[in-house]
Amino acid sequence: MNPDISSLYSRALPTFRSGLFYNTYAYPTKIAPESIAVYIAAHTKPGDTVLDAFAGSGATGLAALMCEHPTESMIRIARDLGVNPVWGPRNASLYDISTYGCFAAQIMTNPPESAEFARAANELLSRAETALGQLYNTLDDCGEQGTLRHLVWSSVLSCPCCDEEFSFYSGMVHWNPLRIQSSGRCPHCGAEVTTQNCKYTTDVVWDSLLGHNVTFRKRVPVLVYGETNGRKWRRGINDTDLSAIEEINSLEMPGYCSPKPIRWGELYRSGYHQGITHLHHFYTKRNYLVLSYLWKECERFTPAIRDALRLLILSYNETHSTLMTRVVAKHGSKDFVLTGSQSGVLYISNLPVEKNILKGLSRKVGSFLKAFSYVRSCSGKVSVHNVSSSQMFEADDSISYVFTDPPFGDFIPYAEVNQINELWLDSVTNRTGEAIISPSQGKDVDDYQRLLTQSFSEVRRVLKDEGLMTLIFHSSKAKVWNALACAIDDAGFNVDATSHLDRAQSSFKQVVSSSSVKNDALILLSKKRSDLNAIVTGSEFDALRCLRNQASPELAYSEYASYCLKHGIEISLDASEAYKLVPTKG
Repeated sequence: MNPDISSLYSRALPTFRSGLFYNTYAYPTKIAPESIAVYIAAHTKPGDTVLDAFAGSGATGLAALMCEHPTESMIRIARDLGVNPVWGPRNASLYDISTYGCFAAQIMTNPPESAEFARAANELLSRAETALGQLYNTLDDCGEQGTLRHLVWSSVLSCPCCDEEFSFYSGMVHWNPLRIQSSGRCPHCGAEVTTQNCKYTTDVVWDSLLGHNVTFRKRVPVLVYGETNGRKWRRGINDTDLSAIEEINSLEMPGYCSPKPIRWGELYRSGYHQGITHLHHFYTKRNYLVLSYLWKECERFTPAIRDALRLLILSYNETHSTLMTRVVAKHGSKDFVLTGSQSGVLYISNLPVEKNILKGLSRKVGSFLKAFSYVRSCSGKVSVHNVSSSQMFEADDSISYVFTDPPFGDFIPYAEVNQINELWLDSVTNRTGEAIISPSQGKDVDDYQRLLTQSFSEVRRVLKDEGLMTLIFHSSKAKVWNALACAIDDAGFNVDATSHLDRAQSSFKQVVSSSSVKNDALILLSKKRSDLNAIVTGSEFDALRCLRNQASPELAYSEYASYCLKHGIEISLDASEAYKLVPTKG
C-alpha cells in the first residue's frame, strides 16, 4: 500500500463544526467537506473523478472542488495525518435518491453568481418585510414598539392532585440555577408532580387549510425575546401578545397554500405528534404564513436564482422555522440557550420555539455568498444524479476513487426526516429504493443487505482496477455490521484497512442511547483480484481483545467491528453486549 495511504488509515480522520460550508445548510450525519477533501487529494491526482454512491447533500462533491484551493484547515489536517497530497482540481459524480439532498448538492456545487444572488436575496427579504414584517411586531419590556426575535412556547399539563392545568414551563423549569427537569410542583396546589404522573392536555383547533377541527397537544406562549433599536430584551407573555397571536391565528390561509400530508414511519410519537398529519402542523400559523409567502415570491426570479433562494429558505426551515426548534439549559447559564432541531429525528420538545424567520434568513445570506464565491473559483466539475446508485451512468473502469457514507441500517430514516423540506419542493424521496431497515416500509436486514449489494456492485463496475473506496459506517448492532460485511464481499470488494472518523459532535441518537457508538468506522476497500487480496485471517478471540484493550467503550465497539470486518469474522455482539467486556476505569 502507498505509504501516504497507510498513514491516513493509521490515524482518526477529524471532522468539525466549522469551515466554509458549516453555516450554510444542515443535513443528517453530514461530514465536513474539508476533511473529505484531504482523503480525496491523498487517493487521487488532479483531474481524476471521484464518486459518492450515497451522496446525501453533496459534501463529497464540494470536497472534490476544494482540492483545487485548499484551506488552512485542509493543509493542517493533511499535515497531521502525515500525507503530502498534490492539490489541484478534481471532478465528482454524485448519486442519491434524496430529493432534498440532490437539490442542495446541485446548487452548492454549481452555484449562481454571488452578486446576483445577493441582490435577489435582499429583494426577497425586503418584499417579505414590507408584506408580513408586522407579524413580528411586539411591545418591549418598557411598553415601546419592538421586534420579536423568538418566542418560547410550553406544553400544558394537568395536575393529578387538583386537576388544574399548568404549563410545563411554570412547573418544571427552575431558575437560580436554571434547569429544565421532568419533576416539579403544581403552581396551583403545590403538589410534587412529574411529567409521568401528569396528563398532557389537548386543544381542539379549527384548521382552515384542511377545513375541519384538529386535536393537538396544547401549547401556550410563555416568554418573549425581542429587540428595540439594537437593545435585546426578554419578558413574560402578556395580554397584548395573546391578542396578537389570536388575531394571526384567525387569518385565512392564502390561496397559494395547500395541505401536504406527512408520511409517517418510525419517527411518529403519539404524544407530541398528536394531530400532526400535514406539513403546516409543524409550524405556528405566523411562521407558516411567512414561509409560504417567501416560497411563492421566489418565482419572480430566474430558475437558477429561484432555486438558490429556495435552498436558503430550506437551510433555515426544518432546523429553525418549525416547532422542532427548542431551548435548552446549559450548566452555569443564566438564561435559556436557543438551539435548532435535533438532527435525524422529528422531535418537538416541551419548550418549542417560534423564531423570527426574516431575521434568521438575513443572517444566513452572508454564509451562502462566501460559499458560492469560493465554489465559482473552482474549475472542477460535479454532476448530481437524483437516482439510485444501483444503476449508474458511468462507464466501466472510469472512476478513480470512491468516498461514500451509506445509510446505517435503521439508524436514521432519511426520507422521513427530509420530507419537512421536500414537501416544500413538491417532490419527496421515493422510498422504494431506500437502503434501510424499516418496519413501516416492510424492509428487514436482508432487504437492506440486498440494496447495499446492488449499489456496491455498481461501484465495483465503474471503479478502476487500481481504484479504492473509502466507506464511512456506524451501527451498534451486529446484524447491521454483518449485512455490510456480506454486501462488501458479495459485491467483490476486500477490506484493506480500517480507521475511524472523529466527529466533533455526536448525533442525538449517539448522545441519548446507552448502547451508542460515538465514532464512525472508516473502511478502505479495494477490488478483489484472485489471490492478491487474500483476507488476513483472525479469530473471534483476537477480535474480543479490541474490547478488552480499549479504555473507551464507544470507540471499542467500532474497533471490534472493524477488526471483524477486516479479518472475515462474523460479528457476534451488539454494542450493549460488547461494552460489558470493556474494563471499567479505576
